[in-house]
Amino acid sequence: MNKKFAFAQAQFVASAFAPDQFPTLRNLHGDFMPEIAIVGRSNVGKSSLINHLLRNKKLAKTSSTPGKTQSLNFFTVDQSLAFVDLPGFGFAKVSDAIKQQWALLLKTYLQERNHVKILLVLLDARRLPTDDDFALLQWAQQNKVPFQILFTKSDKLNESEKHAHAKTAIKALQDALSEPSIPYLYYSIKDARARIQLIDRINLTLNQTK
Repeated sequence: MNKKFAFAQAQFVASAFAPDQFPTLRNLHGDFMPEIAIVGRSNVGKSSLINHLLRNKKLAKTSSTPGKTQSLNFFTVDQSLAFVDLPGFGFAKVSDAIKQQWALLLKTYLQERNHVKILLVLLDARRLPTDDDFALLQWAQQNKVPFQILFTKSDKLNESEKHAHAKTAIKALQDALSEPSIPYLYYSIKDARARIQLIDRINLTLNQTK
């Protein structure tokens, strides 16, 4: 029987600045929780999406300053599912040493954490994928981890601009991954339907990857 997560209750668990701080997350039956990792460039809207999706404006800290998230932040949903907010990459104005620390933390999480079931890759609807985006998706492809592209801030474009840009971005991803089908959704925190669509997609993907 397929399980459906209602996304009715969410809570913050821990921030990890080093691999030995990654929490052990189990459900009420003692089984490891499936984890959904959320990745994307700095200032792409990860925290806003988490707060909107999990219906708690104070759950993930938002900031207009790129690079604010400097740790892996773990959240649980319905005491059965985990969300992991990974540090943003790209144009964050931080030192090279901190960037290297973030890269190592992210790499360790992706390579050594065995419970990652979905990779949510956020792309600004107004920009094209970067080499970092390609690298993350290639990791997901090589490790057979389902991924989902989310075009954020889509409300900042009109309909024709939104679809034209998405078409170009998806074509670039298809070429880079040699993948004919790239799953994607538009996500705007101003659109209640976006939340429902993403929850449905997450439930479908989790049930397909049991």
